[in-house]
Amino acid sequence: MDNPTALPATSLPSTRPDGKRRTRYKTSIQSVSPASERNSFDDHEACFLGVSLENSSFTPAKFESMLTWVSRRFSRCTVLIGDSIHRLTLASTRGMHPDQALPHALDLGRRFVQARQPLLDAHRATTDLTVVTCGEVQETAEYEEFHHALRTLFAKDEAFRDSVEAFGRAYHAKHSPTADAVERQRRIDTSSAYFLEEFAVFCCLARRDLPVMVYPGRFSTLAEMASGMHPGAPDELRDLTLVSLHIQGR
Repeated sequence: MDNPTALPATSLPSTRPDGKRRTRYKTSIQSVSPASERNSFDDHEACFLGVSLENSSFTPAKFESMLTWVSRRFSRCTVLIGDSIHRLTLASTRGMHPDQALPHALDLGRRFVQARQPLLDAHRATTDLTVVTCGEVQETAEYEEFHHALRTLFAKDEAFRDSVEAFGRAYHAKHSPTADAVERQRRIDTSSAYFLEEFAVFCCLARRDLPVMVYPGRFSTLAEMASGMHPGAPDELRDLTLVSLHIQGR
């Protein structure tokens, strides 16, 4: 993993509407996969920025910091809202019935975009910003093609399956320590389903000439694929450049 490289702080207002001082953030690079792209990923003109719903990394000030960072490096960016896949998180962590989880997840996505619209508009002068949701992508035939291929790989390739399950296993061991073995395995299975759906969405965006993914977090299996592991994975994932961001308050 590369060392973070500090970048200039973004120019956020110093006070909030209520008069209290606003926390300012600077964005730095935490890692790039593959490592060979560390100094050249921004030679590409386009990227996509992944957004996880109900995640503290995407508060307005942090999201604005990321948009500023992106606008300084890319002329075109698609903001990917993880709405439909969030239903799996809601079902797993809150026990929501699937019939409730999906509409709630889609509504969260709509509300996020509506609330962040002024920030998106403010950066459109420097970067061509578009918004797409996972739900929209999952309605396409190409998504079904990629999802089928990834589920087949997961079923047949032990190394790939172990990698996908490892993150969910570590996460739930930390955040669900009191769950019994059956419940913990159920949550691991849900996490794996989440990742396979997410990876298929990423394939679709990569096919749309978006060769760089930007996200404030870890990539795990994605980083392995970008670094040459899991040769049976779709080329769209193996050719993807991943930029993990670190958002730090000032």
